[in-house]
Amino acid sequence: MNERLPLFPLGTVLFPGMLLPLHLFEERYRRLMRDREGASPLFGVVLTRQGREVSDEPAIHPVGTAAELVGSGRYPDGRYDLVVRGGRRFRVGGEDWSNGYLTAEVDWLGDEPAGDDRQERLRAQARQVARAYEGFLVAFERANRVELRREELPEEPEELAYAVCVRLPLDPWERQRLLEQPAAGELLEALLGVLRRERGLLLETGTGGATVERPGQRFTAN
Repeated sequence: MNERLPLFPLGTVLFPGMLLPLHLFEERYRRLMRDREGASPLFGVVLTRQGREVSDEPAIHPVGTAAELVGSGRYPDGRYDLVVRGGRRFRVGGEDWSNGYLTAEVDWLGDEPAGDDRQERLRAQARQVARAYEGFLVAFERANRVELRREELPEEPEELAYAVCVRLPLDPWERQRLLEQPAAGELLEALLGVLRRERGLLLETGTGGATVERPGQRFTAN
């Protein structure tokens, strides 16, 4: 079903399940907060394709993620600090800036229910991804002479895939490519290729891994 949703263009990708802190200072986003009080999802997050996040109407990528409000605080001058969590993915339809901020008709995306055979294939893919991620972490530790604390990954294949996506030190365009994978199987396959490539780069060059230890901890000023 289509739904009209306010959109928040950012220079980062919000994955399902990912926590994202935000600082809202532009008047158009203060207005969005007033307009959406009590709404869930609060807005959708989309990656900017061209143009600036601030004081602009940037071009955006066609797939984004709904943002569910986790917590918020309001300053006396009207600015907000928020923490949101990624929810359902969507595809953007017609865009509209007439409210002062971007809104669009969105089509919600999601996997069809998996039968037993397909679910077992997804679990096997997820185990491969988990092993490849551990191999990446070991390579990172060796290259940087550090020891990383391990976190337990989700068991459900799609949730595991997005949890790994959040932790990988990838450019926004590649995060967007992973977000746009049409279903869990394609996402796991693409992610496995990324992990093998990044591990190889670490072993050969000793570079990478900038966001592995503390994913999603920095505020994005918008």
